[in-house]
Amino acid sequence: MYNDVDTCLTLLTLKLTPNMATLKFYLQPQNKKNRYPVMMVYQEKGKKFRFYTRATVKKENWVKNSFKPISLEDFEIKERFTVCQKVISEIEKEAVLQKRTLSVEEMALEFRERIKKTEAFRDLESKEPFEPIKETQSEFFTHFDGFVDQARSTKASGTIKHYLGFKRLLLKYEAYTGRLIQFENINSLFYQNFHHYLINIEKMMNNTIGAQIKELKVFLNYAMRNEITEIKYNFKDFKTIKEDVDIISMTENELFRLYECKTLNQQQAFARDYVCFESFTGLRFSDISRLKNENIKEDFIELRTKKTKDILFVPLNVFAKEILAKYEGKYEDRPLPPPYANQKVNEYIKEAAKEAKIDDLTMVEKFSGANRIVFSKPKYAFISTHTGRRTFITLSHEKGMNIEMIMKITGIKKWDTLKKYLKVSEKSKLMKMNEFWNRDSMRNHPIINMNL
Repeated sequence: MYNDVDTCLTLLTLKLTPNMATLKFYLQPQNKKNRYPVMMVYQEKGKKFRFYTRATVKKENWVKNSFKPISLEDFEIKERFTVCQKVISEIEKEAVLQKRTLSVEEMALEFRERIKKTEAFRDLESKEPFEPIKETQSEFFTHFDGFVDQARSTKASGTIKHYLGFKRLLLKYEAYTGRLIQFENINSLFYQNFHHYLINIEKMMNNTIGAQIKELKVFLNYAMRNEITEIKYNFKDFKTIKEDVDIISMTENELFRLYECKTLNQQQAFARDYVCFESFTGLRFSDISRLKNENIKEDFIELRTKKTKDILFVPLNVFAKEILAKYEGKYEDRPLPPPYANQKVNEYIKEAAKEAKIDDLTMVEKFSGANRIVFSKPKYAFISTHTGRRTFITLSHEKGMNIEMIMKITGIKKWDTLKKYLKVSEKSKLMKMNEFWNRDSMRNHPIINMNL
């Protein structure tokens, strides 16, 4: 019935009769030997099972959308694909003759029994037992897993965590709607429904929603680029929302109240020193927590950043040196205490900031869809591991450090990233202006009084 195995670089699809089920062969992520493992997926009416063929192929075997054998081993591999197809076709034909409707689960069991008796899969029993998998997720997620696996070699661990978190979110949405997410149903209607879900069910703010839509677009671009799907997505309806947010940073007075606070327990003091070190150097918490003694070069820190992989040369001011001196020689190969988990540091720094009386009532405004939401809390409740880097940028600008120097020290490359911090700085300037130019201060000014 089939003389060849039609395929493309990432996907082979065979339409089976009489029930129009599909049999697909997918290339999995490249292995260490620069070969691509091949997985078979049988699908009917949204349900599927998969079978790892134990075959791996080279990229050069894929010519003009066909698998072309080159070596003797390649012919054996092609035979495996053909045998899988024949076994499935035989089972379906027999079911038609017997006027019997097979479920996907029954097809999987029958396929298992027959495939291990074929010559092409004679080694199946000697390897791990084959268990057909009743797919609880669509092929969309099968490829998403491959996307994440490929990203692990080039992306930071934080990015991988974002990808995995996005997958969990999509699975929750899939369970909520009761419909499998598939490439063919991702369109403007999907976007509208998903967006509605993120606002009304997940209660996300607009910037968080925008980040989720961005992850979706990154994956869909990957799928198109690698010919996983033939659909050419038009992203003009997939709006990635990005709104200005209220950046919380400490004033100079608040920073030094925290730095000099003497009533902290050890956990709070460690968290304080980490955040103050961020405030004095502009480094991210993820980079400070990785500091080794070898990174300290007298008056500088030399470090390859975790997020961007860039090498930074960060000058050490007197306050940063004081913190380093406090812990010098106390920890093997580390200039600062071993860090707590980020979540714990965020908890302890809020306690420390409260102890340091950083308690002005602070309002943060956010939007979820068109809904304006205002959070009003004492300022210490907003202090976190992000605050230190923001404080460094804000205070450095206020003190006259030029923009180029701030970007060099912090490793920030985009003006759009930096300017959101400078809005805070401008706000601080306004406060200073109003602090001086008010009626009470002017009435008490000695020069003005002298002229009266």
